[in-house]
Amino acid sequence: MKKIMLGLLGVVLLTGAGASVSVSAANAKVLASRAWSQVTMEGTYADLKGYTIANSTYYRLRDVAELFSGTSSQFQVRWNEEQRKVEILNGQAYAGEPGQAKPSVKYENYAQKTNADILIDGRPVLVDAYQIEGSTYFRLRDLARLTDFNLRYDSIEDRIELSARLPEGAYSLQSAYPVSTQYQSSSEFSRWKEPTHAYLLADSEGTTRSVFGNDSRSALTVETYSADHKLQKSEAIPYELPIFGGFFSGSNYHYAVYGQINTEENDAKEVIRIVRYDKSFKRIDSVSVTGGQSYTVSPFQSGSLRMAEQGDTLVVHTARKRYTTDDGLNHQSQLTIIINTSTMTVSNDLGRFQKNHVSHSFDQYVTFDGNEHVLVDHGDAYPRSIVLHKGNGTSYQEVDLFDIPGSTGANVTGVSIGGFEATTSDYLVAWNSVDHSKVRGYTSFELVGMELDQRDIKLSALPKTTLNESAVREVTLATYSGTDRIGSVPKLIELSGNRLMVLWQEYDLNGKIGDLKYVRIDEQGTPVEPVRSMPYYRLGEGQPVLNGEQVIWYADSVSGRALYTLPAFE
Repeated sequence: MKKIMLGLLGVVLLTGAGASVSVSAANAKVLASRAWSQVTMEGTYADLKGYTIANSTYYRLRDVAELFSGTSSQFQVRWNEEQRKVEILNGQAYAGEPGQAKPSVKYENYAQKTNADILIDGRPVLVDAYQIEGSTYFRLRDLARLTDFNLRYDSIEDRIELSARLPEGAYSLQSAYPVSTQYQSSSEFSRWKEPTHAYLLADSEGTTRSVFGNDSRSALTVETYSADHKLQKSEAIPYELPIFGGFFSGSNYHYAVYGQINTEENDAKEVIRIVRYDKSFKRIDSVSVTGGQSYTVSPFQSGSLRMAEQGDTLVVHTARKRYTTDDGLNHQSQLTIIINTSTMTVSNDLGRFQKNHVSHSFDQYVTFDGNEHVLVDHGDAYPRSIVLHKGNGTSYQEVDLFDIPGSTGANVTGVSIGGFEATTSDYLVAWNSVDHSKVRGYTSFELVGMELDQRDIKLSALPKTTLNESAVREVTLATYSGTDRIGSVPKLIELSGNRLMVLWQEYDLNGKIGDLKYVRIDEQGTPVEPVRSMPYYRLGEGQPVLNGEQVIWYADSVSGRALYTLPAFE
């Protein structure tokens, strides 16, 4: 009878609490009050209820297992019939709790200390725990150690911050400055872009540098990491004007762009400053753009900023809101600045209507092909297309890579650009798009008739030898419209003269992050392999870079900064 009772006790505790325990009647009961600290999981509120006992927080094993289900720290909880113990299996998906509702947590109760004898991946472990009304509660820090997840307590906010461990191939990076989660890959799509704030540099010795436009500090923060991902140096370079526009690392120099508002339409006011630094971030000189030169009241408005160089020529391709026109409006358009870096002077006209005029221009890309530069814009009106311009600043060839349906000037286009590269044979643009056949109308705020903004991952390929619309090839890399997933804006990186990689993040319909997807393509945009998945990988804001035989990038999250790596070639 004693053996039967012990067996039943094990089953009851498994279903009700998640562990078999030994309770001593001599153990005095202690007061257990409801834990009021807020719990977050990857920055999102988690409905995890528990108790505070002797200044530590205790939670049910199965509740924590459910919380981490689907992450790199997931674990299964089951009853091991052979050893008559509860078993934790790290890395396995949690299957749920059979046939029993979760116990309610009261404001105040009494707990009795227990010895929880459990198995961790087959290894017996004795853990201190407390039993409360038939359920067993474990200290959260013990569970973090046993199942390998991250736990941080914010004493100022009285908040317990939980996050999953990093997957294999990812590395934690220490940061001397608070990391920002504002600029990340997302399952939602804005009408227009903003200037990129995160950049990554890599050298041949394996050293990497994160460069971040840190608006909270009004400084460009630069952090240097060794080949084994240890923080070696950090520095903050003050913004020279209030608004950060972008950063570029050229062959011999670094460049950063800053701006300021000019609502008074003062012709003499400096609205943009391009600052040149040496490779150690020591300031060398700068060149300025005034309101009168560029008709600018708001630099970088509703657009991005990217740069490219060839010899002594630096091209800055961005956006602006212009001076008030006769209709009483401040129209937005691209702004292309060509700089002679030997004299640090602007060499092209910056007027209202440049030769490569695009209005509105919601995203901008630039590269060089020989001595000519090639520009890509996301236009919603003139033209309403993904448009490419190739030229020298005084004349351009124009090609619409994708004509966007909808009325002229409707801000919502159902399209976002993610990357642009010039290969040996083609110009390739990575972008995403809704199924426009399902859209009944386009306004400045919505896609009429579209309940869910799901976008397919696409490429446009234009042969360099045939610069006209009829030569554009469209390649669909992944279809999401009508599925149970959402694909992010893709990123495009050149690996060699004839190989590139496209990467994007996948989400479920509730916005929960899923796998990273990637595929290698040839110089004409044709996939050379099936689309591949990397569970638990996270895309950041910045552009991935090639570092030897690896593609690398960093992403900031509530659990800190992480460097992710993928093999560039296979």
